[in-house]
Amino acid sequence: MSLRNECRNCQTPLSAEETPNRLCDECCYLAVDYRRYDDLREEGRMPYQAKLMCGLADPPDPDDE
Repeated sequence: MSLRNECRNCQTPLSAEETPNRLCDECCYLAVDYRRYDDLREEGRMPYQAKLMCGLADPPDPDDE
């Protein structure tokens, strides 16, 4: 997993104290969801599947086809 100096949700530049979760102050409410996402990725789930399972992505709309 690469560490960047931007929020993993909104890409806002982070200060040194915000880097452990890689979330800015406005996105910190997502920390639990991103921890769950990281756990699912470590278990071998695909990125989109992990995002769906922890609520960070919406499933495709069947009416869009």
